[in-house]
Amino acid sequence: MKELPKSMILYYVQDEKKKIQMEVLGMSMSITTKKLKPSDLNTQVGTLAGMKNIAPLDLSQTEKVPAIFCMPEIIIFSGVPDKKLDEFLFSYKKVGLTPTKLKAVTTPKNINWTLYQLIRELSAERAQIEGRANRLSGARKLSEAKKEEE
Repeated sequence: MKELPKSMILYYVQDEKKKIQMEVLGMSMSITTKKLKPSDLNTQVGTLAGMKNIAPLDLSQTEKVPAIFCMPEIIIFSGVPDKKLDEFLFSYKKVGLTPTKLKAVTTPKNINWTLYQLIRELSAERAQIEGRANRLSGARKLSEAKKEEE
């Protein structure tokens, strides 16, 4: 019988109050939480999540973390069922935690990435989404300004 992955929330936040609230939320939902550290940036996501049989990383083919890299806040959900994930996100908002822009769910592809690679990918996606939203907002304002001129 195949062993189900253990539900885990991996996170990196700088605010001490937010760290405590993340831990409490995880405990209240019986989900293990794990605080990430900048020293984890070159470690594969699957390894950080405690998964077995992760293909070893070829460090010569892996993008190096820049010497001056400020690790952003991130939350990674591993093995968390959809219903619990929704419940966690609802509770996260309800207790008034400041939004964390970078969030991910482990996938067969990203478990082989380093934490740094995942952060880069999520950051690029986030920039695209925000850029699109800003362009739409700008177009809407322009359209409204034209209507007012008429």
